[in-house]
Amino acid sequence: MNVFPPVDPAKEQRLHRALVPFFEATCTEPVEYVTSLTRLEALDLVGMTPSARHLSPADLDGDGLLPDQATVSVPATAYRPR
Repeated sequence: MNVFPPVDPAKEQRLHRALVPFFEATCTEPVEYVTSLTRLEALDLVGMTPSARHLSPADLDGDGLLPDQATVSVPATAYRPR
C-alpha cells in the first residue's frame, strides 16, 4: 500500500502562473533521487500528506505499511525578477 498520494499534476503550472507577473523562468531541470527513511522520517512525511487524515496511529504501527525509502522527484525551476 502506498501511503503517499501523487502530487497534483497541475501544481507546477499553478506555481508558474502565480510567479509570472513578478518573475521570469530561466530554466527547469528535473531532480530525482532515492533516499532512505527512518521510521520517524516516514511518519513525518505521511503527516504532511492528505493520507494523515485517513490513517490512525494504529494503522501506522504495523510492519510494512511505512516505506523505508522514498523517491524524491521534482522539477527545479530557476526564476529571475522581471
